[in-house]
Amino acid sequence: MRILITGAAGLYGVHLVDELVKMEAVSRVIGVDNFSRQYCEKNPFIPSPELKAKFELIQKDFVRLTPDELEGLELDAVIHLAAYISIPESMERQEDYFWNNEYGTFKLIQSLVKSKRWPLFIYASSPEVYGNPIYTPMDVNHPLLPRSIYAVTKLAAEKHCYAMYEWYRYPVVIIRNFNTYGENQDIGGNAGVVSSFLVRALKGEPLVVHNEGRQTRDFQYVKDAVHAYCLVLMKGAELAGKVFNIGTGKQTSVIDLAKMILKITASRSPVLYEEGRSADLMSLEADYSDINASTGWMPRYTLEDGLKQTADWYKRFIR
Repeated sequence: MRILITGAAGLYGVHLVDELVKMEAVSRVIGVDNFSRQYCEKNPFIPSPELKAKFELIQKDFVRLTPDELEGLELDAVIHLAAYISIPESMERQEDYFWNNEYGTFKLIQSLVKSKRWPLFIYASSPEVYGNPIYTPMDVNHPLLPRSIYAVTKLAAEKHCYAMYEWYRYPVVIIRNFNTYGENQDIGGNAGVVSSFLVRALKGEPLVVHNEGRQTRDFQYVKDAVHAYCLVLMKGAELAGKVFNIGTGKQTSVIDLAKMILKITASRSPVLYEEGRSADLMSLEADYSDINASTGWMPRYTLEDGLKQTADWYKRFIR
């Protein structure tokens, strides 16, 4: 198989590349990334003999991939991870998020539909499309009530992809990734809560918690998350039209996360409480029963184990 990954240098991308190049069924992995975000390493890819033998990097915006270029790559599958992902930033850069997340995905799937090969298309979405939970755990039939421009663009991109499945039977699978953390997560202004807390704890800086930290999230370790993509990839077109959640099925409050990170890092950082954003979701919890039934996937790492591995990685860079 020849696999194209957009957003290959991001949190999901580097771990997915690492797992895919080690699979016998995969002959070539082509990564596309514009390196627009801030990471700890200039070359974030995990070194291995398989990476050197099977991986190729195209440094450009995924939206600039042409139909002829995609056709020439002779792809069996495309895993579309690339996106702008900051919820507050999306409310300040609304048009940028529309053009990149929604229109960019529309343009990419349209190019693939017009190609001769029709590679499997796996789209990485978000539980933000659900909005505030009406019930938990949230299954894929939960009402879709997005509360930010980011969430709207992710949902709209889902619909563009799914329309190609409904109209043409183009092979599309949608995976909604619940809160994922791990090595190589963005540490810039768009950092997730886990990477932000880890960096601050290691530097001895205050951990900023909103709304008393009562809001809960379903935190999953990145190696668990990318393994789900690999299992879906191996199943292939038989899963076309499916929508899956991936997560742990467990809720952890933000304040409990902060306390766990302070313990793991042996940090004396104080916790500061600030008023939260109005559109913040109060809870997220994945019902991953559908993907479990279809592929056997389930999380293998506990939150504590995943955080310890992630913290050990950050310690190499944070002083």
